[in-house]
Amino acid sequence: MPSTRDTWVWYGLATLFVLVPGCAALSRVGMELVISSGSAGEGSLGTFLGAFALTVLASWAGVLFSLLLTVALFLDSRHLRQTDGDWTPTPLYALAGIAHAVGATLLAAFAVSVPVIGYYLYRRRR
Repeated sequence: MPSTRDTWVWYGLATLFVLVPGCAALSRVGMELVISSGSAGEGSLGTFLGAFALTVLASWAGVLFSLLLTVALFLDSRHLRQTDGDWTPTPLYALAGIAHAVGATLLAAFAVSVPVIGYYLYRRRR
């Protein structure tokens, strides 16, 4: 049975893992709102500025969460290598966190990072 600390670490990693694509999607929605409110003549300036702020904040939040995920993956994999568990992951899983950071702006990078980090979380949970 995993310890309480291990459970919290897994939940933290899983939360950061999900927040990055969520922020990327929110940023895309904000960008669509910026484009639609800017092209429509009857759109108000407040709608345009709010949508722009949503886009910028969501994209920066995605980058921040992905950098936190990268550091957390590195530290967690290093910690797991020092324990006597049945799985000793390499700290190179942090590279998938960097790919996840790139995915915050370039969605194609999620094709690499999501399966790798998903596998890490799957093995970490077992």
